[in-house]
Amino acid sequence: MMGRGIAAGALAVIALTATACGAPASVVPEEPACATPAPLPTSRTTPGTVSVQAYFSRIRNGAGALYSAREELRAKYADDTFYRRETFRPDFITYADETICMARGLQEIPAPTASLAEFDQKFDAALASLIEHTVAGREAVRMRNVSDYREWFAGVDEKLAAVVATSRR
Repeated sequence: MMGRGIAAGALAVIALTATACGAPASVVPEEPACATPAPLPTSRTTPGTVSVQAYFSRIRNGAGALYSAREELRAKYADDTFYRRETFRPDFITYADETICMARGLQEIPAPTASLAEFDQKFDAALASLIEHTVAGREAVRMRNVSDYREWFAGVDEKLAAVVATSRR
């Protein structure tokens, strides 16, 4: 009798463990709404217009921040591995959410002059590609899809490099 109780208890523990490992993807929060970025300073020489210098400063600093966020995640989780550590999924979701919000905030910055419209479009396209890729990576981690995560891992550096490269004029 006692052997059955131990066996039943062991089965219960195994069932709970299996359930915890395969916890529903809904445990990961939905993508949050992003905060509205602060407006850019206006030009001293032309009041009411955005400073071109401030525009480029925000663009370059934003691209650098996106790159730094990736480097911080890479420092914690360096390999092309879907980590089983408890902290991986929340850390990745936080990274993805911050990256998506930063990139969307940068997209919202309008070119201060018509002569920068083409630059702005190219930069926004690079950001859109990064956002799309990051959303896919976030979904892969949320769903625990290792193949899709590896696809994200394989392409993220290229997407970030495109953002950084297009941020320079």
